[in-house]
This record gives sequence, structure tokens and C-alpha cells, in this order.
Amino acid sequence: MAFLVCYLAMPSIIRIAIRRGIVDAPSERKAHKQVTPSFGGVGIFLSCVLISLLFIPSENMDQIRYVFAALTIIFLVGARDDLDPLTPGAKLFGQLLGVALIIFCAEIKLTSLHGLFGIHEIPEMMSIILTTVVFIFLINSFNLIDGIDALCGSISILVLSVIGTWFFFIGEAAFAILAITTAGATLAFLKYNISPSKIFMGDTGSLVLGTMCTVLMIQFLEVEASAVIPSFVSASTIAIGLFILPAFDTTRVFVQRLLNGKSPFQPDKNHIHHLLLELGLSHMQSTSLLLVVNTGFLVLAIRLQEINPTVFLFISLGIAVCLTQCLHLSIYLKGRDVLRTEP
Repeated sequence: MAFLVCYLAMPSIIRIAIRRGIVDAPSERKAHKQVTPSFGGVGIFLSCVLISLLFIPSENMDQIRYVFAALTIIFLVGARDDLDPLTPGAKLFGQLLGVALIIFCAEIKLTSLHGLFGIHEIPEMMSIILTTVVFIFLINSFNLIDGIDALCGSISILVLSVIGTWFFFIGEAAFAILAITTAGATLAFLKYNISPSKIFMGDTGSLVLGTMCTVLMIQFLEVEASAVIPSFVSASTIAIGLFILPAFDTTRVFVQRLLNGKSPFQPDKNHIHHLLLELGLSHMQSTSLLLVVNTGFLVLAIRLQEINPTVFLFISLGIAVCLTQCLHLSIYLKGRDVLRTEP
């Protein structure tokens, strides 16, 4: 139902965005080459909320209503940024308001590191600080990978489908519905976002998807840890496998910017998806490859979940660094070949 609502609404959203001038123009730091409407996140957000409200059991609404309130704040921050770009500080303030609702009202927060770095239970204040940092980091990670067609949507569908299916099988109806309706709406959006893209999700969509995926990931960790019969040996290892691509790419780019003496919030074209485009891949080839890589990390996490999660984290980071260096080497060799073949 969420798929159908978003699928049917998207043509109207595209027309309104074009008529109102809500478009993303090409620039030196952007990967697209033509003016494209940028308000697709409206369809994802409205479809998810509408269908979820119809089907989430009433006994769960005391907690879920605060999640919807937080999503609405994040949605409005993204919409404002799509209409008239906000400063990084203003965006951060809006995100913190939404995160505060989730932590203090919905009471969704990390109470443990679940064995990562050998840490389990953590104090209340540390729990609040850590949850806030994780939320802000992952929300903006999803925002930053939204640089080529279908990438952010595809990674989000992977995360939402895996966690939503798990919630369904353990009987957590409310969070299963949240995950699957968001995945369905995002899948409908992708029909219009596959190259040649008719519309982008904009910050309206990427911030909402980042928030939803993080909410579900934290709830997954907390519920799995307290389950009488856990489904996984290490839920934190599964979470690493799901989120490794956006988390690694964001960390890598931020560190690289700082080492170059730039602000970590200064946009550039050094993300992994930009490197793949530089290598000669198309938008959809780059998206498909990165989705396969992220799925590979998830499969690896499932196979290796019996090892210490800290060890798995370093194994994943090592593989990610090696793959990135291979990508840089391929670009360098391609440049050498171009120079040799030029008359």
C-alpha cells in the first residue's frame, strides 16, 4: 500500500516541484548534468506515515507517535533545506530536536555497546550522548551518500527490509510496519530515480531515511539483546554489516577533508560513488556495485557473527580500505592509459 501511494503521488510531486522551481541544478561538485526536481522525499515520508498510522496497533502508538513527531521535525528541516539551503548549524539544531524526542520521549536509545570494544552496559548519561552522536552521524551519512541516482534509496531498502523482516518474525508489529512501509515507499520512489532520473529525494528524503534506519537499528540492538532466545549470536556485528558503507564513506571523507585543512562539512567529489563515476561507471552501475558490496558485508557479518564484534569491525574496515585503495589505483592507471593514448 505504501508503494502504491508513493508511486501514484510521485508524478504530481514532480510537476509541482518543476512548477515551483524546486529543482537541483548541475554544479561542479554534483554528479548530475541536467536540472532535476528535488522533492521526492515528500512522497516517501507521507506514504510511510499514512500507511503506518492505518496499521500500527493502537497499544504501540504511545511510543511510535514520538517517532513520527521526530520524523516530522527532520522532514521539515530537509524540506526547508531543499527550498532554501540552511547553514550546517541550523540543520544540526533541527536534527538534535528530532533526536531528543526519540531519546527522551520514545525512549529509543543505546543502553549497551553489546560487546563492541569489550563494553556492554553503559551509564545513562553516556547512553544519551552516544545515542545522539550515532543518530547525527548516521543521519548525515545517508544524506552524504545521496550523490548519485538510486544509491541512498537502494541502501535504505536493504537496511529496512532486513530489519523489518526480523521484527516481523519476532512479533514486533509496530516496528515491522514502520520498516516495511518505508521500504515500500522508497521502492516506488526508485522507479522515478533510476537513470535517467526524473526526480531526486533531496534532503527531505535522505534525512528521513537516515533517521528511520537509525531508529530501527537501535531498536533492533536493544530488543535482540533482551530477547529470551536471541536470533543472532551478535546483533552488533549484523548492524556493522548493514551500515558499513555509509558509515565508512562518511568517516573517510571527513578525515580526508580535515587532513587537507578543510571543513569536514565542505562539499566535494571525493565520495566513493564519485570515484566510481571517475573510473567510468554510470550512475546505475556504481549504485549496483555499491549495493552488492554492502550486501556482501552483511553476508560476511552473518557468517562471522560468532567472532568478537570488535574484530569484525576491524576486518570490515580493513576490507573497505583495501577496496578503496584499489579504486584509487584503478583511477590512477586509467589516467596513465589516457595520457599514453593521447596524440
